[in-house]
Amino acid sequence: MSRGVDIAMKKQPRQRRAQVTVDAMVTAADELLCALPYESVTTNRIAERAGVGIGSLYQYFPNKESIVARVVTQWVETMVAEVAELLAGTARLELSEAALSMVKALFEVVDRNRVKVRLILEVIPYAFQIPAVAVLPQQLVLMAAQSQASFRDRLHFARPAAASYVLMVMSRASIIESVLHCPPHLDRRDVERTIADFIARILLGNETAAPAAA
Repeated sequence: MSRGVDIAMKKQPRQRRAQVTVDAMVTAADELLCALPYESVTTNRIAERAGVGIGSLYQYFPNKESIVARVVTQWVETMVAEVAELLAGTARLELSEAALSMVKALFEVVDRNRVKVRLILEVIPYAFQIPAVAVLPQQLVLMAAQSQASFRDRLHFARPAAASYVLMVMSRASIIESVLHCPPHLDRRDVERTIADFIARILLGNETAAPAAA
């Protein structure tokens, strides 16, 4: 993507009627992105599906990239909320169980939103310039740390903040790759347990981490 692409809205809706119009356009863009090739999703198609004139769309969004950025932001916010809900209470679990719960939560959310995740990671060329996507790694690291708060004093890292970041990046990459492109000869549950086992063993350093339960 060129550096000059504008992903900001022109203005925010201030009245109820305007908000309904913007919501309709965002919903239309969401549906089209999930149903059509990215190149086929145009502002004209979005406006038509939303039942508004193209002029109404351009009152709020300068281009296709801007409305797509709004859609992607909503996707990410929803997925983060889903992961947080699934991780609630994991701090009270043993480390191997907490790691498995975290991996399962990420697998479940990524799997449920696989079309959207693929669009963000592999299709939309400017996705990582969208603020909600750019801050996602830090959000996931914080959520993981909170879910394993009771184990912080047992970690064996000289640079725990960097270690948490690297571990989450590795885990996220493994989970996304497994959901989107898992080889047919592998069972996803085996992959889940293996990633969780790696996490537990790394976090416990020289201690013995029991393999994650099935």
